[in-house]
Amino acid sequence: MNKKVYIVLLNYNESHDSIECLESVLKLEYSNYQIIVIDNSETLQHFNDLQSWAKGDAISIETQFKNLVYPLEKKPLSFLSSSEKDFLLGSKEEKIVFVKADQNKGFAAGNNLALRYILSLGESDSYIWLLNNDTVVEKNVLANIISEIDKEGNLNTDIIYGTALLEYDNPTKVQSLGGLYHSRIGLTTHLGEGVLIDEAILNFDKIVANVSYPIGASIIVKHADLESIGLLSEDYFLFYEEIDWVSRAKQKGGNVKILPVFGIYHKQGNSTKSKINKQKSEFIDLVSMNSRITFAKKYNRNNLGFIYLSILTLTIGKRIWQGNFKIIPKILKLVFSTSKKLQQSNEN
Repeated sequence: MNKKVYIVLLNYNESHDSIECLESVLKLEYSNYQIIVIDNSETLQHFNDLQSWAKGDAISIETQFKNLVYPLEKKPLSFLSSSEKDFLLGSKEEKIVFVKADQNKGFAAGNNLALRYILSLGESDSYIWLLNNDTVVEKNVLANIISEIDKEGNLNTDIIYGTALLEYDNPTKVQSLGGLYHSRIGLTTHLGEGVLIDEAILNFDKIVANVSYPIGASIIVKHADLESIGLLSEDYFLFYEEIDWVSRAKQKGGNVKILPVFGIYHKQGNSTKSKINKQKSEFIDLVSMNSRITFAKKYNRNNLGFIYLSILTLTIGKRIWQGNFKIIPKILKLVFSTSKKLQQSNEN
C-alpha cells in the first residue's frame, strides 16, 4: 500500500483556504504523494502568497480548529513554481508544484491541467485525488482511502470514487455522502446532509445506495481508470462535471462508489463565495442552470422538456419571490438560446 498519490488542488482568488488545506495535507500519515496546485486566480498575488508560504514566510491564519501561525517546522518545503506552458515539459519531483494557469476556464479545465500531466508523466499505478482547497483533512484519511480501494483488488474498473464530507463549521455533522441526480427536473441534492457521524457510519450503505456521483470536493480515481474514462468534460465551467464523469464511466461498464472514509471537513460555498453572499451570485446561478441544461442535453434528453419547464416556472418563480427580477431576462435568454441550438442540431 505505497502507491503514489497525486493530490490536485485548485486555487482561485485567495490563498488562506489553500494554505490551511495544504498544512493539513502535509500532516498525512501516508507519505507517498505529490501535491499539484493549479492557480486560476486573476492576478499573481495569491500565486505569490502560496510560494511565500512554501518558502517559510509567516502568514497568520485563523482556523475553525485552532489558530496557526506559519511557518511551521516543515518549512521551507520542496516546491516548484511553473507556468501552464512549462508544466508539461518534464516530470516534476518536488513535493509541491504550483502551476499558474493562463486563464480561469473553470473547475474541469483547471483540474485537467493536472490530469494531463499525470497521464503523460505520472506513474501508471498511481492514484489521483481531486481535493477542494477549502477542505481540511485528518492525518489518517489518505491511508484509509487507499486501504478501502485496495480491498477491491482489480475486480472493478472504471470507478470514480468519493468520500464522506463533514461540515467544517460543525465537524460532528455530515455535509454529504455523495450526490443524487433527480432526472425529472435535472437538479441534484446531497445524500446524508445534516446526519450525525455515528448515524452516517451505522447506515452508510443504505444512505449511499442510490448515489449518482461523488461530490467534487473529494474525488479519487486510479491512473488506469483515468486513461480509460478520460479527462473531466470542459463543457461545464462549474457544476455537473462529476456526474458527467460518472456517466462516461458507466458507459464503459464502470460506476461510482463512495468510500466509508470520514475526516474531510469542507467549507461548503467558499470556492464560489455563495456562503459569504448568503445566496448564489448571479454568475453562479446562471452557470449552474447552464450546466444543468448541458448535462441533460448529453445524458437526459427524455426529460429535457420537463427541465426547461421547471426553470421557466419554479426557478423563475423562486427568483420573483426573492425579489431578484434582474436575473429573469438572463434566464429566459439562456433557456431559449440553448433550446434553439438543440432544435437546430436535431434538424441537422
